[in-house]
Amino acid sequence: MKSIFVAGLLMATSVFSAAVPVAAAPQKRQLESQGAILDNLYQQIVVQTTQINATRDNAPENPSALEIPAIADDINTRFAAITEALKQASTKSESQRKTARTIVARQNGTDSGSDDGEEDGGDKCDAACITGKVLDIVQEVASTIRAVIEKFGLAPFLLRINPLLLALSALVIGLDVLVSGLLLTVTAVVNVILGGLGLSLLALGFAAA
Repeated sequence: MKSIFVAGLLMATSVFSAAVPVAAAPQKRQLESQGAILDNLYQQIVVQTTQINATRDNAPENPSALEIPAIADDINTRFAAITEALKQASTKSESQRKTARTIVARQNGTDSGSDDGEEDGGDKCDAACITGKVLDIVQEVASTIRAVIEKFGLAPFLLRINPLLLALSALVIGLDVLVSGLLLTVTAVVNVILGGLGLSLLALGFAAA
C-alpha cells in the first residue's frame, strides 16, 4: 500500500508546483487558521482507520456470505464516522476562512494591523504545509478504502464510501480556494490509489469549476 501511495505522489509532483496561493498577502493570513483543523481531522480519521484495519486483519481470508454482513456493519460504522469528521472539518474550515476574510476586510478598510490572525490559534501553515496535511489525510482514507475493497469487495461498502468521498471532495474543494491546484494534486493521488473510484473527486472538481 505504501508503494501505491508513493507512486501516487510521484504522479502528482507535476501538479504540486501549481499548489501555491494565488494572492500571497491575504491568503497567507487565511491559510494560517487551517493547520490545526487538518491536524485534528487527521487524528480523528486515524482512530477510525486503525479500527477498520484491525477488523480487516482479524477477519477470515475468505469470509462467507454469512460472515460478511457483520464485518461490513462494523467497517461501515467507521466509514460513517470518518464522513462526519470530514463534514465537521469542512464547516470549521469555512468558518475560519470567513473570519480571516472579515479581519482582512476590516484592516483594509481601516488603519489597524493589530488583529493579524489572532483568532486562529493554529499552525502557521503556508500552501505547501496545507497540501502536505491534506495528502496525509487522503493517503489514510484512500489506502484504507482500497485495502477493505481488496479483501471484501466493493458492494457491502458502496453506500458508505460514496458519501465519504463526497465529504473528502468538499473539504478539498473548499481549501482549493486558498491553495490553487490542490484539487488536481489530490485527484491525481486518489486516482492512483482507488482507480475508477477516484473519479468521484475529479467529477466534483469539474462541477465546482
